[in-house]
Amino acid sequence: MNKKLLFILTCVIVVGISSCGEHFLSVKPDRSIRTPQSIEDYQALLDHATLMNAPSCHELGVIGGDESYLLDGRWANLSQPYQRNAYVWAANVYEGQPVDDWDGAYQRILQANMALEGVLSIAPSAEERPAWNNIKGSALFFRAWNHYQLAQLFCDVYDATKAVTQLGIPLRLESDVTVTAKRATVEQTYRSILDDLHEAADLLPVSPVHKFRPSKGATYALLCRVYLQMEDYEAAAKYGELCLHTFGALVDYNELDFSGSYTFTSDYGMSNAEVLFMNRLPAPTIMNSTRQNIDTTLLAMYAVGDLRQFAYFRMHTNGSIIFKGSYSGGSSFFTGLAIDEVYISLAESYARVGELGKAREYTKELLAHRYAKETLAPIETVSDNGLIAFILTERRKELVFRGTRWEDLRRLNKKPETAVNLTRKIDGLEFELPAGDPFWVWPIPDNVIDRSGMEQNKR
Repeated sequence: MNKKLLFILTCVIVVGISSCGEHFLSVKPDRSIRTPQSIEDYQALLDHATLMNAPSCHELGVIGGDESYLLDGRWANLSQPYQRNAYVWAANVYEGQPVDDWDGAYQRILQANMALEGVLSIAPSAEERPAWNNIKGSALFFRAWNHYQLAQLFCDVYDATKAVTQLGIPLRLESDVTVTAKRATVEQTYRSILDDLHEAADLLPVSPVHKFRPSKGATYALLCRVYLQMEDYEAAAKYGELCLHTFGALVDYNELDFSGSYTFTSDYGMSNAEVLFMNRLPAPTIMNSTRQNIDTTLLAMYAVGDLRQFAYFRMHTNGSIIFKGSYSGGSSFFTGLAIDEVYISLAESYARVGELGKAREYTKELLAHRYAKETLAPIETVSDNGLIAFILTERRKELVFRGTRWEDLRRLNKKPETAVNLTRKIDGLEFELPAGDPFWVWPIPDNVIDRSGMEQNKR
């Protein structure tokens, strides 16, 4: 399929998505119907924030996780079958319907590949080189970002002893949609993600024009996350440190106003010093404010003096406790990259390799910005033997509705001491997702299996 036809198809996708209202992120209709030729054109492909930055590929994980629950009567009334089925980890999740997590991610990968191939066909002048580098680096970042999100939902958790034989996801490394999709191995999937990110880190600027665009700091933060998922803790620490050296500000929650319906400003992360890269997931119907109930076990974890309980939660008029602490502002979930995640990932990584002093240092620094000034954060009384468990609890408390809980549960379920069995109780019925169960991997969409003939995940 030629580039012009691919571009027209992509523009049809983009036109169907509502504008985010930012002039910087808007592409005029007369530009969207011509074949991209210039560096500016290819940057415009990546600046479609309503395609490239939202909705992110986290919906199934958020629904299937343990951060919130439904009251009796709410589940049966859900109109979307996939949300109802995903909530109870059903064998048939989609009932033949398309899956936004899958389709949206591959649309973004297509857009990234088009921009990458296009800019590689241009020989930039010296003046054009920074803009050319930004496009190439951004395209590689977006491709890796979406491949990584897909891997957290649709293939087995990374295990170095099994990754070379386990089925991963289809890797789309070209814009030709006529190429038959085949599943790579888990090892190939992660190596492709890492290759793209390492190359992107050398090309991207330290500070992007807007936080919808990738940056060097965001790339280091994502490398830290990927290596943590792979249990390569030394590499995770290395890139976490590089991220903080590039962009290291924490927000002091003592200075926040908790009185509003939402704690953080809805300005695409521009006023939030912690936000590195803006991605968001509009709250699914199953988790809108009238249905949402924050998990009671999670709520009980916040101690006296922990300001996150006021920053993150409020009581709805119906009496339920709902989430108000998204870094995107409003009701959508921030699923991007932020400095607080890097701090807690560094703490865990150092604790895993026995550098307990550094683990405590990063944990204490984060909690100093989360606890009331007159309160002593409980890290001071934690023993060395209990440090990893403490850090994991802080990770859960810090990264509420960031899209990371599902992938954290998957990696932690590999060890008996951190394994979690999830349960649901609905109208007298009980559902369970045991640690290690094949249902921790979501099925590939039915229409994709029918069209490609690729092997389905075990159910």
